[in-house]
Amino acid sequence: MQEELLELTIHSVLLVFYSVLTAGLTAVSALVEYRSYTIVTGGDMLLAGWMALIGLLVLAFAYFVLRDKAMVEYQHVADRMFETH
Repeated sequence: MQEELLELTIHSVLLVFYSVLTAGLTAVSALVEYRSYTIVTGGDMLLAGWMALIGLLVLAFAYFVLRDKAMVEYQHVADRMFETH
């Protein structure tokens, strides 16, 4: 019983960690994209293009963390919480 509770706690903490990481990466991506927009309005197209690319890469990384890490932990926690004995 204690091992099951410990396992559920560990997976719940990992789920929260990956969710916060995904939200943080998404926020960073949005800020970089906004900065890219402000640089475009200033006229430096090359720097703005690089920043837009970096913003898209960070957003893609956030998506992969969500899909490959957070959803796996969510599925594990949901399976453990709602399993029938």
